[in-house]
Amino acid sequence: MFPRSALEMRAVILAPIGRDAALLASSLSGLEIDTAIAADAQALLEMLTAGAGCAILAEEALTAASMQALKAWLAEQPPWSDMPLIVLTFGGRATRQSHRRAQELQALGNVTLMERPARPDTAQSSVRSALRARMRQYELRSRQEALIQANADLEQFAHSASHDLREPLRSIGIYSDLLIRDYRSSLDQRGIEFLSLIRSAAGRLSALLNDLLSYAHASSIPEAAFESVDALPPLRAALENLAGAIQESNAEITIGDMPTVRMRESHLSQVFQNLIGNAIKYRKPDEPVQIRLSARSVDGRRIFSIADNGIGVPPAYKETIFGIFKRLHPNSKYSGAGMGLAICKRIVERYGGRIWVESETGCGANFFFSIPE
Repeated sequence: MFPRSALEMRAVILAPIGRDAALLASSLSGLEIDTAIAADAQALLEMLTAGAGCAILAEEALTAASMQALKAWLAEQPPWSDMPLIVLTFGGRATRQSHRRAQELQALGNVTLMERPARPDTAQSSVRSALRARMRQYELRSRQEALIQANADLEQFAHSASHDLREPLRSIGIYSDLLIRDYRSSLDQRGIEFLSLIRSAAGRLSALLNDLLSYAHASSIPEAAFESVDALPPLRAALENLAGAIQESNAEITIGDMPTVRMRESHLSQVFQNLIGNAIKYRKPDEPVQIRLSARSVDGRRIFSIADNGIGVPPAYKETIFGIFKRLHPNSKYSGAGMGLAICKRIVERYGGRIWVESETGCGANFFFSIPE
């Protein structure tokens, strides 16, 4: 586990009546952690804001007003934070009133009830468990921050690579064309083939750069609430971008009712375009292309379906095809960098959804993606 500062791992105690606070602080000395005693609920919240690993609270200190203030403070904490609370309850036989009070205390969240009089070893064990849980939260925060930084670095790299490599790639393509145009008569058939291979490789690398940039952009989609948009305009935009491929393949596309969805239109259009483009690309050579798009609402989610009659996906690859650079076929047969489905997956997951496929080899494929309403 990552080492933490003394402030982040201290135990804050709120027990303003009697000697409970002093006794607790003394019993926790064996844990070699800092302890701080709060005089009232306001002081407690100030100490928790400054930094703490857990809080130990006497039940009598949790009045209606202090409970409300503590709930408000807990609600304002970042998603990774779930402050461990240990509440010292009154001992004695359980009653309906004590049961109701226990439910009120548990509503605070990460609460452990400890009955008085508490033995020192019991108090130490409860605090030790609370601090271990808190340390795991700190680790989660650190990993999230590292992931955010890694995504930022990835996007910056993609921008830099796209900018720095695009110009030399363009030069390779241009001069390859000039060689074929002006010096074709000086080249034999093998030389012409070599130049064609160079042009093809430059084109593939340019497409790969575009996909890497799209993937980086998908990784940086903010986790924010979006207004509902009609899914039909983004779908139509995707179809317009694929007009050439649709006409060439003579694809028949059927569109059902499209709902509204909380998603940026450009991202939804990109998902549609990649999935429909794949359906056209991986078609059977001897059958007309048929693609059916539909949507439905299930348990608070919009589920979109893109079904085709193409070559299908082998069951063993239903998960791996969504990985980066995952290809099931050689580039000589089906062009592409193997990034389309990875981009779709990243976009959908950034909106809190998921994407999957149902398919059998040779029986077409039905891709689904869901987005919360």
